[in-house]
Amino acid sequence: MLPHSRQSIPISIYIYIKCLLLFTFTQFAIICQPISFMPQKKLLQKLLAGEHFSQKEMMFCMNSIMDGLFSEIVIAAILALLQQKGVTPAETTGAYYSLMEKANTLILDDDAVDTCGTGGDHAGTFNISTTASIIANSTGVPIAKHGNRSVTSSCGSADVLEALGFAIDLPPEATKELFQQTGFAFLFAPLYHPSMKRVANIRRELGIRTIFNILGPLINPARAKRQLVGVFNRELMELYTDVLLQTGTRHALIVHSMTEEGIALDEPSLNGPTHIIEILNGCATPHTLYPEEFGLTRHALSEIQGGGKDENALIIRRILDGSAPEAHLDAALFTTAMACYVSGKAVCINDGFIMAKNALESGHSEKKFNEILKINAELSAKYRPAMN
Repeated sequence: MLPHSRQSIPISIYIYIKCLLLFTFTQFAIICQPISFMPQKKLLQKLLAGEHFSQKEMMFCMNSIMDGLFSEIVIAAILALLQQKGVTPAETTGAYYSLMEKANTLILDDDAVDTCGTGGDHAGTFNISTTASIIANSTGVPIAKHGNRSVTSSCGSADVLEALGFAIDLPPEATKELFQQTGFAFLFAPLYHPSMKRVANIRRELGIRTIFNILGPLINPARAKRQLVGVFNRELMELYTDVLLQTGTRHALIVHSMTEEGIALDEPSLNGPTHIIEILNGCATPHTLYPEEFGLTRHALSEIQGGGKDENALIIRRILDGSAPEAHLDAALFTTAMACYVSGKAVCINDGFIMAKNALESGHSEKKFNEILKINAELSAKYRPAMN
Protein backbone atom coordinates (compact mmCIF):
# COMPACT_ATOMS: atom_id res chain seq x y z
CA MET A 1 0.00 0.00 0.00
CA LEU A 2 1.33 3.40 -0.97
CA PRO A 3 1.86 5.97 1.79
CA HIS A 4 -0.40 8.99 2.06
CA SER A 5 -0.12 12.60 3.14
CA ARG A 6 3.56 12.96 2.34
CA GLN A 7 4.71 16.38 3.46
CA SER A 8 7.80 18.13 2.22
CA ILE A 9 9.99 18.95 5.22
CA PRO A 10 11.42 21.51 5.65
CA ILE A 11 8.90 24.15 4.48
CA SER A 12 10.97 27.11 5.60
CA ILE A 13 14.45 27.91 6.84
CA TYR A 14 13.12 27.74 10.41
CA ILE A 15 11.62 24.29 9.93
CA TYR A 16 14.72 23.17 8.06
CA ILE A 17 16.99 24.05 10.97
CA LYS A 18 14.55 22.59 13.47
CA CYS A 19 14.21 19.26 11.67
CA LEU A 20 17.92 19.02 10.84
CA LEU A 21 18.73 19.34 14.53
CA LEU A 22 15.96 16.90 15.39
CA PHE A 23 17.09 14.22 12.95
CA THR A 24 20.74 14.65 13.90
CA PHE A 25 19.90 14.32 17.58
CA THR A 26 17.69 11.31 16.84
CA GLN A 27 20.50 9.45 15.09
CA PHE A 28 22.80 10.25 18.00
CA ALA A 29 20.11 9.14 20.49
CA ILE A 30 19.72 5.80 18.72
CA ILE A 31 23.42 5.06 19.07
CA CYS A 32 23.35 5.95 22.77
CA GLN A 33 20.20 4.00 23.72
CA PRO A 34 20.68 1.19 26.28
CA ILE A 35 19.64 -2.37 25.46
CA SER A 36 16.34 -1.93 27.38
CA PHE A 37 15.22 0.54 24.71
CA MET A 38 15.95 -1.73 21.74
CA PRO A 39 12.32 -1.65 20.45
CA GLN A 40 12.52 2.14 20.37
CA LYS A 41 15.85 1.98 18.57
CA LYS A 42 14.48 -0.41 15.96
CA LEU A 43 11.43 1.76 15.36
CA LEU A 44 13.54 4.86 14.79
CA GLN A 45 15.98 3.03 12.54
CA LYS A 46 13.11 1.74 10.45
CA LEU A 47 11.70 5.24 9.99
CA LEU A 48 15.11 6.71 9.21
CA ALA A 49 15.41 4.12 6.45
CA GLY A 50 12.03 5.26 5.05
CA GLU A 51 10.33 1.96 5.85
CA HIS A 52 6.69 1.60 6.95
CA PHE A 53 5.41 0.20 10.23
CA SER A 54 3.06 -2.76 10.28
CA GLN A 55 -0.25 -2.25 12.08
CA LYS A 56 1.12 -4.18 15.05
CA GLU A 57 4.32 -2.08 15.18
CA MET A 58 2.26 1.12 15.05
CA MET A 59 0.08 -0.08 17.93
CA PHE A 60 3.21 -0.77 19.97
CA CYS A 61 4.67 2.60 19.04
CA MET A 62 1.51 4.55 19.89
CA ASN A 63 1.01 2.62 23.14
CA SER A 64 4.58 3.44 24.13
CA ILE A 65 4.09 7.13 23.32
CA MET A 66 0.84 7.37 25.28
CA ASP A 67 2.18 5.35 28.23
CA GLY A 68 5.10 7.75 28.63
CA LEU A 69 7.77 5.24 27.66
CA PHE A 70 9.36 7.46 25.01
CA SER A 71 11.04 10.81 25.65
CA GLU A 72 9.73 13.98 24.03
CA ILE A 73 12.64 14.18 21.60
CA VAL A 74 12.02 10.60 20.45
CA ILE A 75 8.28 11.26 20.07
CA ALA A 76 9.02 14.38 18.03
CA ALA A 77 11.41 12.40 15.82
CA ILE A 78 8.85 9.64 15.27
CA LEU A 79 6.12 12.11 14.34
CA ALA A 80 8.35 14.07 11.98
CA LEU A 81 9.78 10.96 10.32
CA LEU A 82 6.33 9.41 9.88
CA GLN A 83 5.18 12.58 8.18
CA GLN A 84 8.31 12.77 6.03
CA LYS A 85 7.88 9.30 4.57
CA GLY A 86 4.05 9.43 4.41
CA VAL A 87 1.59 7.69 6.72
CA THR A 88 0.03 4.42 5.52
CA PRO A 89 -3.45 2.96 6.17
CA ALA A 90 -1.90 0.17 8.28
CA GLU A 91 -0.10 2.73 10.46
CA THR A 92 -3.25 4.82 10.82
CA THR A 93 -5.35 1.78 11.74
CA GLY A 94 -2.78 0.66 14.32
CA ALA A 95 -2.77 4.11 15.89
CA TYR A 96 -6.59 4.16 15.84
CA TYR A 97 -6.86 0.91 17.80
CA SER A 98 -4.25 2.08 20.31
CA LEU A 99 -5.97 5.40 21.01
CA MET A 100 -9.49 3.98 21.15
CA GLU A 101 -8.32 1.38 23.65
CA LYS A 102 -7.15 4.21 25.92
CA ALA A 103 -10.11 6.53 25.29
CA ASN A 104 -12.91 7.36 27.70
CA THR A 105 -15.76 6.26 25.47
CA LEU A 106 -19.51 6.74 25.90
CA ILE A 107 -22.64 5.34 24.28
CA LEU A 108 -24.97 7.87 22.64
CA ASP A 109 -26.80 6.70 19.50
CA ASP A 110 -25.88 4.27 16.73
CA ASP A 111 -27.10 6.83 14.18
CA ALA A 112 -25.20 9.83 15.60
CA VAL A 113 -23.26 11.82 13.00
CA ASP A 114 -19.81 13.38 13.38
CA THR A 115 -18.69 16.24 11.13
CA CYS A 116 -15.11 16.33 12.41
CA GLY A 117 -12.55 16.91 9.66
CA THR A 118 -8.77 17.00 9.58
CA GLY A 119 -8.37 20.77 9.46
CA GLY A 120 -4.94 21.86 8.34
CA ASP A 121 -5.92 23.18 4.90
CA HIS A 122 -4.76 26.70 5.92
CA ALA A 123 -7.56 28.26 3.83
CA GLY A 124 -8.81 30.31 6.78
CA THR A 125 -12.53 29.56 6.37
CA PHE A 126 -14.93 30.03 9.27
CA ASN A 127 -15.99 26.94 11.24
CA ILE A 128 -18.20 25.49 8.52
CA SER A 129 -18.42 21.89 9.77
CA THR A 130 -19.34 23.07 13.27
CA THR A 131 -22.04 25.32 11.80
CA ALA A 132 -23.29 22.36 9.76
CA SER A 133 -23.54 20.20 12.87
CA ILE A 134 -25.78 22.83 14.51
CA ILE A 135 -28.08 23.20 11.50
CA ALA A 136 -28.21 19.44 10.83
CA ASN A 137 -29.22 18.86 14.45
CA SER A 138 -32.16 21.23 13.98
CA THR A 139 -33.41 19.01 11.13
CA GLY A 140 -33.52 16.01 13.47
CA VAL A 141 -30.02 14.62 12.91
CA PRO A 142 -28.38 13.31 16.11
CA ILE A 143 -24.93 14.89 16.40
CA ALA A 144 -21.87 13.58 18.25
CA LYS A 145 -19.36 16.26 17.27
CA HIS A 146 -15.78 15.41 18.17
CA GLY A 147 -13.49 18.43 18.40
CA ASN A 148 -10.75 20.36 20.07
CA ARG A 149 -9.19 23.78 20.39
CA SER A 150 -7.16 25.06 17.51
CA VAL A 151 -3.93 23.25 16.72
CA THR A 152 -3.40 23.92 13.00
CA SER A 153 -5.98 26.69 12.42
CA SER A 154 -6.85 30.05 13.96
CA CYS A 155 -10.08 28.76 15.53
CA GLY A 156 -11.04 25.19 16.41
CA SER A 157 -14.56 23.85 16.95
CA ALA A 158 -14.12 24.03 20.74
CA ASP A 159 -12.97 27.64 20.50
CA VAL A 160 -15.96 28.83 18.48
CA LEU A 161 -18.54 26.87 20.51
CA GLU A 162 -17.10 28.36 23.68
CA ALA A 163 -17.35 31.84 22.17
CA LEU A 164 -21.01 31.10 21.40
CA GLY A 165 -21.60 30.41 25.10
CA PHE A 166 -21.41 26.61 25.03
CA ALA A 167 -19.63 24.93 27.97
CA ILE A 168 -17.28 22.57 26.14
CA ASP A 169 -15.94 20.77 29.20
CA LEU A 170 -19.07 19.03 30.50
CA PRO A 171 -18.27 15.66 32.09
CA PRO A 172 -19.39 12.61 30.08
CA GLU A 173 -22.52 12.04 32.18
CA ALA A 174 -23.64 15.64 31.56
CA THR A 175 -22.85 15.37 27.85
CA LYS A 176 -24.96 12.22 27.68
CA GLU A 177 -27.82 14.02 29.44
CA LEU A 178 -27.54 16.93 27.00
CA PHE A 179 -27.66 14.48 24.09
CA GLN A 180 -30.72 12.71 25.50
CA GLN A 181 -32.55 16.03 25.74
CA THR A 182 -31.40 17.69 22.51
CA GLY A 183 -29.75 15.10 20.25
CA PHE A 184 -26.56 17.22 20.30
CA ALA A 185 -23.25 16.38 21.96
CA PHE A 186 -19.86 18.01 21.74
CA LEU A 187 -17.08 15.62 22.67
CA PHE A 188 -14.13 17.75 23.78
CA ALA A 189 -11.11 15.67 22.80
CA PRO A 190 -8.94 16.26 25.93
CA LEU A 191 -11.71 14.89 28.18
CA TYR A 192 -12.04 11.67 26.23
CA HIS A 193 -8.44 11.19 25.14
CA PRO A 194 -6.45 12.25 28.24
CA SER A 195 -3.36 10.41 27.05
CA MET A 196 -3.11 12.90 24.17
CA LYS A 197 -1.77 15.45 26.67
CA ARG A 198 1.59 13.75 26.22
CA VAL A 199 1.88 15.01 22.65
CA ALA A 200 0.09 18.38 22.82
CA ASN A 201 3.20 20.48 23.43
CA ILE A 202 5.27 18.42 21.01
CA ARG A 203 2.74 18.97 18.21
CA ARG A 204 2.67 22.68 18.96
CA GLU A 205 6.47 22.94 18.97
CA LEU A 206 6.87 20.97 15.75
CA GLY A 207 4.40 23.22 13.97
CA ILE A 208 3.76 20.70 11.18
CA ARG A 209 0.96 18.30 10.36
CA THR A 210 1.38 14.89 11.94
CA ILE A 211 -0.48 11.59 12.10
CA PHE A 212 -2.66 13.15 14.83
CA ASN A 213 -4.23 15.48 12.24
CA ILE A 214 -5.34 12.33 10.44
CA LEU A 215 -6.53 10.53 13.58
CA GLY A 216 -8.86 13.23 14.93
CA PRO A 217 -11.88 12.35 12.76
CA LEU A 218 -11.34 8.61 13.33
CA ILE A 219 -11.28 8.46 17.14
CA ASN A 220 -14.73 9.77 18.03
CA PRO A 221 -15.34 8.73 21.67
CA ALA A 222 -18.95 7.81 20.86
CA ARG A 223 -17.67 5.55 18.06
CA ALA A 224 -19.83 7.39 15.51
CA LYS A 225 -20.31 5.27 12.41
CA ARG A 226 -21.91 7.99 10.30
CA GLN A 227 -19.39 10.63 9.35
CA LEU A 228 -18.74 13.62 7.13
CA VAL A 229 -14.95 13.82 6.97
CA GLY A 230 -13.23 16.74 5.27
CA VAL A 231 -9.56 16.12 4.43
CA PHE A 232 -6.83 18.67 3.61
CA ASN A 233 -5.09 16.54 0.98
CA ARG A 234 -6.73 14.56 -1.81
CA GLU A 235 -4.25 11.72 -1.30
CA LEU A 236 -5.77 11.19 2.15
CA MET A 237 -9.10 10.18 0.66
CA GLU A 238 -7.83 6.70 -0.18
CA LEU A 239 -6.27 6.34 3.26
CA TYR A 240 -9.52 7.27 5.03
CA THR A 241 -11.45 4.92 2.78
CA ASP A 242 -9.20 2.00 3.74
CA VAL A 243 -9.28 2.80 7.47
CA LEU A 244 -13.02 3.50 7.69
CA LEU A 245 -13.81 0.27 5.84
CA GLN A 246 -11.58 -1.64 8.27
CA THR A 247 -13.11 -0.03 11.35
CA GLY A 248 -16.74 -0.63 10.37
CA THR A 249 -18.24 2.69 9.26
CA ARG A 250 -21.91 2.54 8.24
CA HIS A 251 -22.13 5.60 6.00
CA ALA A 252 -19.40 8.16 5.40
CA LEU A 253 -18.58 10.91 2.95
CA ILE A 254 -14.88 11.70 2.63
CA VAL A 255 -14.62 15.18 1.14
CA HIS A 256 -11.84 17.18 -0.46
CA SER A 257 -12.25 20.13 -2.79
CA MET A 258 -10.49 22.82 -4.76
CA THR A 259 -11.18 26.47 -5.40
CA GLU A 260 -10.81 28.17 -8.78
CA GLU A 261 -7.58 29.64 -7.42
CA GLY A 262 -6.24 26.11 -6.91
CA ILE A 263 -6.45 26.19 -3.11
CA ALA A 264 -7.28 22.88 -1.42
CA LEU A 265 -10.10 22.72 1.13
CA ASP A 266 -11.18 20.14 3.70
CA GLU A 267 -14.86 20.94 3.01
CA PRO A 268 -17.19 21.34 0.00
CA SER A 269 -16.17 24.08 -2.43
CA LEU A 270 -18.37 26.95 -3.56
CA ASN A 271 -16.24 27.76 -6.60
CA GLY A 272 -14.70 24.51 -7.80
CA PRO A 273 -15.06 20.73 -7.82
CA THR A 274 -15.80 18.82 -4.62
CA HIS A 275 -14.38 15.31 -4.68
CA ILE A 276 -16.17 12.72 -2.56
CA ILE A 277 -15.66 9.08 -1.73
CA GLU A 278 -18.88 7.65 -0.33
CA ILE A 279 -18.71 4.56 1.87
CA LEU A 280 -22.03 2.75 2.23
CA ASN A 281 -22.77 -0.92 2.95
CA GLY A 282 -19.08 -1.79 2.77
CA CYS A 283 -18.61 -0.31 -0.70
CA ALA A 284 -16.70 2.82 -1.72
CA THR A 285 -17.92 5.01 -4.60
CA PRO A 286 -16.25 8.20 -5.93
CA HIS A 287 -18.26 11.30 -6.88
CA THR A 288 -17.45 14.80 -8.09
CA LEU A 289 -19.91 17.61 -7.38
CA TYR A 290 -20.17 21.26 -8.39
CA PRO A 291 -22.08 24.01 -6.55
CA GLU A 292 -24.26 24.72 -9.60
CA GLU A 293 -25.81 21.26 -9.27
CA PHE A 294 -27.54 22.52 -6.10
CA GLY A 295 -28.50 25.93 -7.40
CA LEU A 296 -25.63 27.63 -5.59
CA THR A 297 -23.85 30.72 -6.85
CA ARG A 298 -20.07 30.53 -7.04
CA HIS A 299 -18.25 32.49 -4.35
CA ALA A 300 -14.58 33.37 -3.96
CA LEU A 301 -12.67 31.83 -1.08
CA SER A 302 -12.24 35.28 0.46
CA GLU A 303 -16.02 35.48 0.93
CA ILE A 304 -16.09 32.51 3.34
CA GLN A 305 -12.92 33.20 5.28
CA GLY A 306 -13.22 33.85 8.99
CA GLY A 307 -10.85 34.82 11.77
CA GLY A 308 -10.60 34.29 15.50
CA LYS A 309 -13.21 32.67 17.72
CA ASP A 310 -15.25 35.83 18.32
CA GLU A 311 -15.43 36.70 14.63
CA ASN A 312 -16.37 33.14 13.69
CA ALA A 313 -18.99 32.99 16.47
CA LEU A 314 -20.58 36.14 15.05
CA ILE A 315 -20.62 34.59 11.58
CA ILE A 316 -22.46 31.54 12.94
CA ARG A 317 -24.94 33.72 14.83
CA ARG A 318 -25.70 35.65 11.65
CA ILE A 319 -26.15 32.44 9.67
CA LEU A 320 -28.63 31.20 12.26
CA ASP A 321 -30.60 34.45 12.41
CA GLY A 322 -30.64 34.83 8.61
CA SER A 323 -28.62 38.04 8.41
CA ALA A 324 -25.43 36.47 7.00
CA PRO A 325 -24.23 37.17 3.44
CA GLU A 326 -25.16 34.64 0.76
CA ALA A 327 -21.67 33.09 0.66
CA HIS A 328 -21.77 32.19 4.37
CA LEU A 329 -25.28 30.75 4.07
CA ASP A 330 -24.40 28.69 0.99
CA ALA A 331 -21.23 27.29 2.58
CA ALA A 332 -23.16 26.23 5.67
CA LEU A 333 -26.05 24.73 3.69
CA PHE A 334 -23.81 22.76 1.29
CA THR A 335 -22.00 21.04 4.16
CA THR A 336 -25.18 20.56 6.20
CA ALA A 337 -26.84 18.87 3.22
CA MET A 338 -24.09 16.25 3.21
CA ALA A 339 -24.42 15.69 6.97
CA CYS A 340 -28.18 15.16 6.56
CA TYR A 341 -27.56 12.63 3.79
CA VAL A 342 -24.99 10.70 5.83
CA SER A 343 -27.44 10.55 8.72
CA GLY A 344 -30.02 8.71 6.66
CA LYS A 345 -32.60 11.46 7.27
CA ALA A 346 -32.18 12.65 3.67
CA VAL A 347 -32.36 10.29 0.69
CA CYS A 348 -29.76 12.31 -1.23
CA ILE A 349 -27.62 15.43 -0.84
CA ASN A 350 -30.18 17.58 -2.65
CA ASP A 351 -32.87 16.39 -0.23
CA GLY A 352 -30.53 17.28 2.64
CA PHE A 353 -30.07 20.74 1.15
CA ILE A 354 -33.83 21.32 1.16
CA MET A 355 -34.11 20.09 4.77
CA ALA A 356 -31.30 22.38 5.91
CA LYS A 357 -32.65 25.41 4.06
CA ASN A 358 -36.14 24.95 5.51
CA ALA A 359 -34.79 24.63 9.07
CA LEU A 360 -32.64 27.72 8.67
CA GLU A 361 -35.21 29.93 6.93
CA SER A 362 -37.99 29.00 9.36
CA GLY A 363 -35.88 30.11 12.31
CA HIS A 364 -35.92 26.61 13.77
CA SER A 365 -32.12 26.23 13.60
CA GLU A 366 -31.59 29.34 15.73
CA LYS A 367 -34.34 28.35 18.17
CA LYS A 368 -32.94 24.82 18.56
CA PHE A 369 -29.40 26.02 19.13
CA ASN A 370 -30.56 28.50 21.78
CA GLU A 371 -32.33 25.60 23.47
CA ILE A 372 -29.09 23.59 23.39
CA LEU A 373 -27.20 26.52 24.94
CA LYS A 374 -29.81 26.87 27.70
CA ILE A 375 -29.75 23.18 28.66
CA ASN A 376 -25.96 23.12 28.34
CA ALA A 377 -25.70 26.03 30.81
CA GLU A 378 -28.07 24.32 33.24
CA LEU A 379 -26.08 21.09 33.11
CA SER A 380 -22.83 22.99 33.49
CA ALA A 381 -24.15 24.63 36.68
CA LYS A 382 -25.51 21.30 37.92
CA TYR A 383 -22.26 19.40 37.43
CA ARG A 384 -19.84 22.26 38.17
CA PRO A 385 -19.31 21.34 41.88
CA ALA A 386 -18.40 17.78 40.87
CA MET A 387 -16.04 19.13 38.18
CA ASN A 388 -14.27 21.34 40.75
